[in-house]
Amino acid sequence: MEESHSFVPLLIVALLAFLVPLVLSRFKRLRVPVVVGEILVGIAIGDSGLRLVGHDPMLEVLALLGFAYLMFLSGIEVDFDAILPKPGQWGGSRRERLSNPLALGMLTFVVTLLLGLLAGWGLHSLDAADDPWLAALILSTTSLGLVMPVLKERDLTGRPYGQALLVAAVVADFATMLLVSIYVLLRTEGLSLEVLLVLLLFGAFATAYRVAILARRRLPGLDRLKGLTQATSQVDVRGAFAIALAFIALAQGLGVEMILGAFLGGAFIGLLAGNGATDLRNKLDLLGYSFFIPIFFIMIGVRFDLSSLLSSTRALLLVPVLLFLAYAIKFAASLLLRISFSWRETLAGGALLSSRLSLIIAVSAIGLQMGSIDSATNSAIILVAIVTSTVSPLLFNRVAPLVE
Repeated sequence: MEESHSFVPLLIVALLAFLVPLVLSRFKRLRVPVVVGEILVGIAIGDSGLRLVGHDPMLEVLALLGFAYLMFLSGIEVDFDAILPKPGQWGGSRRERLSNPLALGMLTFVVTLLLGLLAGWGLHSLDAADDPWLAALILSTTSLGLVMPVLKERDLTGRPYGQALLVAAVVADFATMLLVSIYVLLRTEGLSLEVLLVLLLFGAFATAYRVAILARRRLPGLDRLKGLTQATSQVDVRGAFAIALAFIALAQGLGVEMILGAFLGGAFIGLLAGNGATDLRNKLDLLGYSFFIPIFFIMIGVRFDLSSLLSSTRALLLVPVLLFLAYAIKFAASLLLRISFSWRETLAGGALLSSRLSLIIAVSAIGLQMGSIDSATNSAIILVAIVTSTVSPLLFNRVAPLVE
């Protein structure tokens, strides 16, 4: 039986996903993130390059799964024990309360969002942005997917400084996803009771977690499932996928953005598994970063529209403006880190939190789908993501003090 669908585009993408980390490992001094390399090779073989890979339906589906998987893994990385304050930790002076990672992260995001709103309305008044609210959300994003590995590489994740930066990135990602979901509902449904569906999603999350805890306590027979986590059963991975898809399907059914459902699914798994489920985390990382997630980033490059960017003077001028605002807003908000850390650590933190990648691309794609931004502006935002995700880790490694 002859197959009507060609696997050649998928083969090309899979080969490039294999080759990119090998090539970048030869240039360790540049420290270019692998995801940036994947976007660049996608540009080379896509619409703006050799056109070896088009908008293949199979690749589009796999890229969507890769994006959902990336948000899912971001939710798993959230360490609630480190984020949530301990009993009595809110006592003491105002300075001590603000030194709590969660309080510091929330305050940093509030300042970031306010500065982003000012910048968004400024761009709108200059006719550089059609939607100031979407521009504010785009400028408020950060990249948890880059902050985490950089902190791990510097052995900072277990230290107060690393936890403060990690929590700030988690708060920024989560709050931005929540606000994007509300923004989409307001644009599509208007100011109605439909906006409360976001709260229903959180209610389902809390209820599912409570039921899972009760089941774990009252059904000791569940421990027998641990024997099915090896070989062909892999019931832990299958359960994680089922939970992730359940939250994604629930989010879509409620009209909420998929990214929020995927993130909550990951957070649910992280809460249930705890710090002891290293084997499950490794399995999920292996599946995601070896196949689905590289396809997502390569397809971003494939869809990159260089011709529309070069043909639009407005979009070309928007690139340096967005770069300046991206760094200025994050550096200004990160000055709050000076409450607990040195000037050198504060400036290094501002540089790292300025990195933007998957989430800013996702918000831009949502804006493109809704008609809030055009193709040229979307390409400009992707270019800003590539630059910040490459430069920011380099600045952090240069400025941040060495761990004793």
